[in-house]
Amino acid sequence: MGRNGFSRRGFLAAGAAWGLPAIIPARVLGSRAPSKKIQVGVIGCGRIAGGMDIPGLWHNQDLAVPIALADCDAKRRTTTRANTARLYDGDLPELKLYPDYRELLADKAVDAVMICTPDFWHAQQCVEAAFAGKDVYVQKPLAMSVFESRAIVEAMRKTGRIFHIGTQQRSEGKSTFGPQFRKAAEYVRNGRLGRIRRVEIGLPQEPAEPVDWPLVQPVPDTLDYDQWLGYTPAELYSELRTHPQGKGAEADFGRPGWMTLRAYSMGMIANWGAHHIDIAHWGLGLEETGPVRIRGRAAFPKRRLWDVHGSLDMKLTYANGTVLHIADDTVYPNGVRFVGEKGWIFCGRGSVKTLSNDPVAGGKHGRWRPLEASARALIEGEVEHRLPRNPGNHHRIWLESIRTRQPTHILPESAHRTTTACILAFTAMNLKRGLEWDPAAERFVGDEEANATLARPERAPYGVRNAPRRAGRAGG
Repeated sequence: MGRNGFSRRGFLAAGAAWGLPAIIPARVLGSRAPSKKIQVGVIGCGRIAGGMDIPGLWHNQDLAVPIALADCDAKRRTTTRANTARLYDGDLPELKLYPDYRELLADKAVDAVMICTPDFWHAQQCVEAAFAGKDVYVQKPLAMSVFESRAIVEAMRKTGRIFHIGTQQRSEGKSTFGPQFRKAAEYVRNGRLGRIRRVEIGLPQEPAEPVDWPLVQPVPDTLDYDQWLGYTPAELYSELRTHPQGKGAEADFGRPGWMTLRAYSMGMIANWGAHHIDIAHWGLGLEETGPVRIRGRAAFPKRRLWDVHGSLDMKLTYANGTVLHIADDTVYPNGVRFVGEKGWIFCGRGSVKTLSNDPVAGGKHGRWRPLEASARALIEGEVEHRLPRNPGNHHRIWLESIRTRQPTHILPESAHRTTTACILAFTAMNLKRGLEWDPAAERFVGDEEANATLARPERAPYGVRNAPRRAGRAGG
């Protein structure tokens, strides 16, 4: 597939070319415009939905309200409904529950969706949601293959839906991390460091695999396991493969095992890499391109079931010569450090966590403040050329964009390019060799083995290839 880069103006022009509205549809505003709240459906009722995205709606009650939840696990649906009712202190209509997310997409009362499912489900659900007429907020990473990621960009372009992704380091209001990432990117863009030689990115490592969890278990009556597997191959069930079930009627929202299986996730190169590579691209002005050369290695610890990478040391080289050096936290602290001719600037989350088990910058590297530099003057004062700023919280800009029909500060193309960089590193470490990449053609150069990985096999009836047709059928 060819490159489809969009500026903010170009994105709006694309929507106009398809005859799509430049203002919010009547179904969203209704007869009480502009006071009517945006009605949001949540797809996926796991720890991210309950710990981050539903609270994100709660922080913006003047703009939006959750009205429906979808999950193929009945315990997660009912537990999340109860937890959400407590969060809103009862000031919320009874949430509709759907065992199949397509029923939620067919619900005409739902204006927008938040997709909080496992990584391998993101692309199909984004595409189906867009073609069902819903605006989309999706968790990172955007997708699991270049084909899937590009399909999302094209779906958003064709439908004109508002898109946003959970790379919240770009935002600085309540429920996010502060302005340090934006400031670091602005200082770099404005030449404080001179020519950038490299960007050092530190990623945390996976937890140890539990040794006492069974490898095969009966499928719980409360779980539609075939739907959970989606387009991935049929496999015997276990909580180690999916997510913990907990005891009794209450769901367990501990860290799920699927995050450490290559069938369902790329591991830390994408789970945290999507955050930090996004900031690197932002600071370097590389949001519409990608690396041309990928080198490095990763260890794959011997485990019973989990099979994603462990320690890693990868180098992504861009056409201008800049190198992203991505390594685990035994090499670099968790965060992003821009290294240039005139010094360095580091940005990280400091001690702030979004989930209780999130790592912070520090450990063997000592304590790192959210914004540091080799010289204080490098990170002081204002800049001439400002980047898009979001002083509000990360969910609010999406909701405001739904009202105005203007893009958020993260365009689909930018999210795609960040995701692609993660995928390229993932591909190189799994093939155990270097790769050459053409970011315009979006293909590996003279490497059919690598090009065979650009799209993933899809188990029928699931998959991105059938998503527009499935969405149309679900919508009646």
